[in-house]
Amino acid sequence: MKNLVLRTVTGILFVAVVVASILLYDVTEIPFYILMVAVSVIGTWEFLKMAGVLHRWPQTVLTLIVSATLPVLPLAGAYWGLFFCIVPFLLFFSLLFAMELFRKEEGSPRLQQVALHLIPPFWIALPVMLMSVLGGDCAELFLALFIIIWLDDTLAYCAGSLFGRHKLCERISPKKTWEGFIIAMVLTVAASVSFGYIGYFIDEVCWSPLEWVGFALVVVLFGTLGDLVESMIKRSCGVKDSGNILPGHGGILDRFDSVLMAVPAGVLYAYILA
Repeated sequence: MKNLVLRTVTGILFVAVVVASILLYDVTEIPFYILMVAVSVIGTWEFLKMAGVLHRWPQTVLTLIVSATLPVLPLAGAYWGLFFCIVPFLLFFSLLFAMELFRKEEGSPRLQQVALHLIPPFWIALPVMLMSVLGGDCAELFLALFIIIWLDDTLAYCAGSLFGRHKLCERISPKKTWEGFIIAMVLTVAASVSFGYIGYFIDEVCWSPLEWVGFALVVVLFGTLGDLVESMIKRSCGVKDSGNILPGHGGILDRFDSVLMAVPAGVLYAYILA
């Protein structure tokens, strides 16, 4: 009971922080970008700790710098943002390989060390940068994406608990079921039609209800994939949670795992329609 109360309070505060940063974007961008940088840096820290390479300080510091830089690049504009995205990545690759070339101490294979430090910029920092792009271009669509993910997660948990019989991916995530996934997807996609009739969303996102259905379907499918990918990483690393920064929920990656996969797919869908 105590854990349920703690989890509920943390969840409410978490949702409040995310929603507030989005709604305040037109007034001030600072809270939004602070949140994006925090998600990218803390998520990177959690991954490196899970992977057991956090102690490689030169590589870790370099990886954290890249993770802190990418989310704020949209502030530089489209042209310079792209330029400052490519240049740090090229430098990051070069320096990361150079550090391993001249590393004297023995340990795990050098290629494995490089690969583990390459994952966070691609899996975490780049999707967070796309969150910044989406939040800046259309905060309403960004908020809708989070609502869809939160609704799907809640419905999948409830439906799975009540009707779950067949495991979705037992060796990776034993608690997820096909029944929970399908019921949650159908109900979430059906509920997404309402975005096409709510003034806050239709004022900026001129989509038909059918286009909202397509967006919700893309977000749910890729969000579920992101959830399973993080579960696979945690199972490979032998940990239950990515961290403990969110009492009752685990780490930042435990709360943003679905978003990391859903945002690139959602952004692509939105730009295709645009």
